[in-house]
Amino acid sequence: MKVLGKKFIIFALALSISLLLGASFSIAQEKMSMDEYKAQLADWQNREAEAKTAGDNCSSDVEKLKGEIEAAQAEKEQVWNEILAQLETDQAGVDNFRAGLKDLEAQVDGLLALTPEELFKKRDELTAAEEKLNELKQNKIAALTEMQNIIAAIEGKITQAKNKMPKAIYDEYNVVVGDYLWKISGKETVYNDPIQWMRIYSYNKEQIKDPDLIYPDQVLKIQKEVGPDEYLVAKGDYLQKIAGNADVLGDPASWTKIYEKNKDIIGENANLIFPHTVLVIPKE
Repeated sequence: MKVLGKKFIIFALALSISLLLGASFSIAQEKMSMDEYKAQLADWQNREAEAKTAGDNCSSDVEKLKGEIEAAQAEKEQVWNEILAQLETDQAGVDNFRAGLKDLEAQVDGLLALTPEELFKKRDELTAAEEKLNELKQNKIAALTEMQNIIAAIEGKITQAKNKMPKAIYDEYNVVVGDYLWKISGKETVYNDPIQWMRIYSYNKEQIKDPDLIYPDQVLKIQKEVGPDEYLVAKGDYLQKIAGNADVLGDPASWTKIYEKNKDIIGENANLIFPHTVLVIPKE
């Protein structure tokens, strides 16, 4: 038993000596000579010098680019100032013009968001917006590409609004047995006023040839809003007065144009027109 213990101790010592010798050999292997050290140090020093040179060159390039950018910016400002001079304005003028266009675009957007019926009632605002845009287009600043793009966008939205807006607003009424124009006009759901029967007659002249003769199942248009090319005759109106209205023709002498356009409703006597008659106003 003691012999085995001694043998184990001897084996352990031998193993330890072997491991120690192996580690020493490995450390010796990792050591480098002085020449190798100097060579590696020189390589590192060369790399450091090259990196420094590259950094100096980079800094020089950066400074050069900064100079080129500053020169380009100065040239850009010079060209822009020349453009402003040709437009007979300054930067503040351009900014104000842009703001005016943006305000107008916002106004048109608001109109475009309305229902067709609401838009019809505000058609004068749409017309005013279009006139304002045409006025702005006469400004030299409008020639700038940025402004041209905004103007084109507004024109497109105005066209959309025009297409969305109905030509007229009216309800429909189905004629029943026993109806006549006076009776229909007096109904609360129509005009609640029998005297306005002429409005129904003149607004439906394409299907009512004789105001005393209407038929069951006829569908009559009941005008609710006066359209852009229409005029609702009021008490005291006469053709010259209507023609002279700035919102109609703006020229009393043009009354004959209105008469000829509405001769089938007015009749042979141009001096006799009835209140609540819907007249069609010629465009030219």
